[in-house]
Amino acid sequence: MTADLVTMFWIRSERESKSPNPFDAEINSRYDAAARAAGVLLSRISVDDVVVGTTEVGASVRVRGALVAADTAFFHTKLVTWPVDRFDYWRHLTTYAALSAAGFYTTFPVGYSLINNEKLITALRPFGSVVPRLPTVRLSTRGYGPDHLDWCTAAMRASDIAFPVVVKPSSWGGGNSVFVASNAGELDTVLTWAAAAELTVVVQPWLGRDVVDYRVFYVDGEPYRVLTRKPRGDALAGNVGQGGVAGWTAMPDALVAPARAVARDIELPYLCIDFLCADGQWWFSEIEIDGGTTQGDHHMTEVRFGSYRSRFDTFVRDLRSGGVR
Repeated sequence: MTADLVTMFWIRSERESKSPNPFDAEINSRYDAAARAAGVLLSRISVDDVVVGTTEVGASVRVRGALVAADTAFFHTKLVTWPVDRFDYWRHLTTYAALSAAGFYTTFPVGYSLINNEKLITALRPFGSVVPRLPTVRLSTRGYGPDHLDWCTAAMRASDIAFPVVVKPSSWGGGNSVFVASNAGELDTVLTWAAAAELTVVVQPWLGRDVVDYRVFYVDGEPYRVLTRKPRGDALAGNVGQGGVAGWTAMPDALVAPARAVARDIELPYLCIDFLCADGQWWFSEIEIDGGTTQGDHHMTEVRFGSYRSRFDTFVRDLRSGGVR
């Protein structure tokens, strides 16, 4: 264990179904143990617990009323993008930005939350990858009508996206709410339902049921482990929560160079990148800036929290030497 125990305040959603977070007891216990092995005391909080103020010498940060210091505490700042949380996006993003401006280490720069799981923004980043990006059309469905369907199908033609297509929320995770539309009528039905919840969705080619999702885990910019996920039965996604099956595998040679290109662009101590393989064709899918293993893997969880602590230690050294504010 690292000698000096520091605190990581994990800013969670205020709207989670369980308090203080939605993880079950086993996952909470595993996370607490992995954090402590890295010399980190994990404290789950809400943005409501954080007060940032200005002083004559700079800024002050209090958590639940207690003053915290930038060399003994840091903040885990990944935006939660489930639909129930959308009303809180601005509060979270501005709190993350305020903490960073106040001189604290935050695990993810505020802009990275905007690419996490975001299918189209991911596709538009200039990674220089030799793996093709999955063609994607993004559509906000509030006020959806016939004109929107025409705009969507025109954009699909321009992107060489033909039916059948996958329609899914643009930034959700876990393989949730994935639909397949075989024609314009079915696409219209799905988009009409999406409009009822004012969702922003993406339309992508349907790669079939034999598609395999390769999640590459990175530590300090280098590929570390690879998790494959495959759909089973009638499942449309390979996520375990959607009925898929997952397992660790060797790093495919075809992914080494493009994966490193993505990691160089993102520059995070811990990062997950998803690639898809269908009929021998590789596709770049999305970035999960703080993805879990879905396997209950204790080693990978310890690596994850160890990466946070390592980057925080570098931040503190720079802080004390005057390298950062």
